[in-house]
Amino acid sequence: MKSFFLFETELPADSGFPLFGFCHWCWLIVILLASAAAGHAYRRLPAQGQKKWNHRLGVFFPVLSVYRDLVLALTGHYSVAFLPFHLCSMALWIAAVYCFTDNRFLGVVYVLLCVPGAAAALLFPDWSAYPLWNYMHIHDFVSHGLIVVFGVCLVCSNRVMTRWRDLRYPAVFGVAGMFLIGLVNDRLHTNFWFVSRPSADSPLVWILEKTGDTWYLAGYFLFCLAVISAWQGMILLYRRVR
Repeated sequence: MKSFFLFETELPADSGFPLFGFCHWCWLIVILLASAAAGHAYRRLPAQGQKKWNHRLGVFFPVLSVYRDLVLALTGHYSVAFLPFHLCSMALWIAAVYCFTDNRFLGVVYVLLCVPGAAAALLFPDWSAYPLWNYMHIHDFVSHGLIVVFGVCLVCSNRVMTRWRDLRYPAVFGVAGMFLIGLVNDRLHTNFWFVSRPSADSPLVWILEKTGDTWYLAGYFLFCLAVISAWQGMILLYRRVR
């Protein structure tokens, strides 16, 4: 238990997990299976049952977000870098608001932008310095995994029916977000949304190498748009096959 609440800077060197190592693959497989099982079960629920689960998740997601910040504050490691301005941190609150309002704009942004964003974070986690038995390791995999699981539930149940023309919603949200988050980063010296510098061992590193600093944000945006378009194509293919 002594190492469970240790922060990244307090951990011994090489105490984390390798990218696509055994631990990483176990988490990915568990989240994939959980998404399939939850999507199937959620789709079979009546509308009232789905709404009840939405309300429960609408409470649980903010609790999950606050839990991490509370632990960081109690251990003396909370800083501006942990403000809820990363896309996946925002996703927990977007999902919470959607769960109680059924706002379609938020639903589309969540499904088309937040879900592939969380999936990308799971594939290329920036918390690999933490070992399995650590609250940051567990929290980050669970929170990002639940974002994906809930998104799959919304897709499988057709509660959020996305169309090609709906790509304008995450595109506008993304452009506005990059601009506003860029201002926040400049003021707080942070790296929310990885717009200042790419996350290590992620495709954003390759984009920066190809575009340079000048065109990094343009390449970043086009890459995200391509991923969102591919995800929308997968959703439509799933809907057609089903």
